[in-house]
Amino acid sequence: MPAPDPLAPTPWTPPVFVAIGPAGSGKSHVARELARRLRAVYLDKDSLAGDLVDAALELVGRRAGGREDDPTYTERLMPAEYKALFATAADNLKLGLPIVLDAPFAAYLGNPDFLTVSADQASWPAGTPVVVVEVRASAETVRTRLTQRGLPRDRAKLADWPAFWQRLGTQNCAWSGARHIVVDNDAEPDLDAVVRLASDIGQAPLPAFH
Repeated sequence: MPAPDPLAPTPWTPPVFVAIGPAGSGKSHVARELARRLRAVYLDKDSLAGDLVDAALELVGRRAGGREDDPTYTERLMPAEYKALFATAADNLKLGLPIVLDAPFAAYLGNPDFLTVSADQASWPAGTPVVVVEVRASAETVRTRLTQRGLPRDRAKLADWPAFWQRLGTQNCAWSGARHIVVDNDAEPDLDAVVRLASDIGQAPLPAFH
């Protein structure tokens, strides 16, 4: 009889936590802290594909860092970024590892089927539990954070702040196929409710620590 494979996936279905929120909401801080506490794989879209996207934009004569207002990005590159994000998540799910995804998803929040279709196309394991963690902060807090971090990609947002906040700051998520939980991130976020929810998901509790 062959010895058990120590790298074989565990016999439970690992969950995926999807952190969403507008730029400056503190979404990445919440996602990283959640991944740390749950010992989950942390996948950030910009870390996976940001440099490749900027290089591709430069190759076709576009401005690196200019994204949301560039059809080359929104129509060709952005869909590929999210496809790569979901595919990388699938690779880790098949190893039995829980996942935290960190990406804006702004262009897709209004599509109820986006999450289920994307997961299916990426061949996520059947029955993967998904929790959408909606990170929210006030307009004043978001504007202050964007100003302080000083990233080139935020200049257009700050230059026309009312339009940015109306379009993205209060956007609702219409996704089906997931549980939704809201995290207030004006101050230090309280993630205990998310961690408790993680412990109730799947066929075995997730390891968690503080």
